[in-house]
Amino acid sequence: MKMIAGWMLCLMLAAPTAGAVAATGDKGKAGGEKVLIGQVAGLTGAVAGSVKEQVSGAQVYFKAVNDKGGIAGRQIELRVEDDGFDPKRTPDAARKLIAQGVTALFMVRGTGNTESILPLLDKEGVPLVAPATGAASLHQPVRRWVFNVRAPYQMEVAAAVRHLTTLHVNRLAMFHVDDAFGSDALEGFNKGLAQYGQKAALVQSYKRPAGDISKAVKAFVQAAPGAVIVVGSASETANFIRQFRAAGGAAQLITLSNNAAQSFYDDLGKAGSGVIITQVVPDSGRVNMNLAQEYRKLAKEQGQAHSDAGMEGFMAAKVLVEGLRRAGNDVSRDKLRSALESIRDFDIGGIAISYGPNDHTGSQFVETSIISSTGRLLR
Repeated sequence: MKMIAGWMLCLMLAAPTAGAVAATGDKGKAGGEKVLIGQVAGLTGAVAGSVKEQVSGAQVYFKAVNDKGGIAGRQIELRVEDDGFDPKRTPDAARKLIAQGVTALFMVRGTGNTESILPLLDKEGVPLVAPATGAASLHQPVRRWVFNVRAPYQMEVAAAVRHLTTLHVNRLAMFHVDDAFGSDALEGFNKGLAQYGQKAALVQSYKRPAGDISKAVKAFVQAAPGAVIVVGSASETANFIRQFRAAGGAAQLITLSNNAAQSFYDDLGKAGSGVIITQVVPDSGRVNMNLAQEYRKLAKEQGQAHSDAGMEGFMAAKVLVEGLRRAGNDVSRDKLRSALESIRDFDIGGIAISYGPNDHTGSQFVETSIISSTGRLLR
């Protein structure tokens, strides 16, 4: 009930206000201007559960900042547009937010979705902070207006291969979505295998919508790999894992950080026990990291539930706020871009964030966790 209540609060805070909007925001309740931030993400569709958790986590930090006076007297307002996780809808949703005068776009969800608005960012001169994707195309070449926070997918997959190799697990396989996200993960998989002198036991892809995957499931069961890395949206990945386990598949199963959300663990049910998740943000329940402690404390004070996907939103919000603070009182899109590039070794509570003219990666944090028999994530 707390998460539902928190999400209703997010929707109310995200609702656009009436009236003209200036380039840096409109009039806030305290008499100062608001700093408008725009987010395009799949509030409906295959990733809706984790998106709602991410937005909730970001709102926890924004509210804490607003309660202390905001940014130079301005309240932060996050406006969220739903693209249904459909890259064809993302540009129109982004244009709508840009027309409302947002200072920056924030946590656009999905590889294809984010790539679809890159020309728009360049044309309008709008920073995108913390896209919710680890696509290599957003890191190299460096995108002038894109500031990543999470580590790249290829780094996640390489960490997964390294982890499995350390455990002496061989004959690794991959089942991935046939799009830019899946291709990116596959490249990291092949690089990792080559590094450790291994060859893939089996690699298969699928097109969206996934439809009937029973033949693919049978092929992976028969191949009897030591582990299968599953790359796809939460619903697609959960569907494969459930069917694989039901068909007698005994391999270790691994998926990436895009599925690190309580809604995903709940969807898996008993089939989730033992599934490894690579993470690009710390476990929200972690006791030995200041970032996680701060998130839990603020979430509790606001009557919200904490979650792993929420942690990504919280972490991203901290980076964005630091950029806004450095941009000064008269914040603009270009000043925010320059301010973000000035960040070097900024400690957000146990993770260092760095940018520069030739580096917009932000963080290289990657760790692995495992889903317990009770549907909780354990380090």
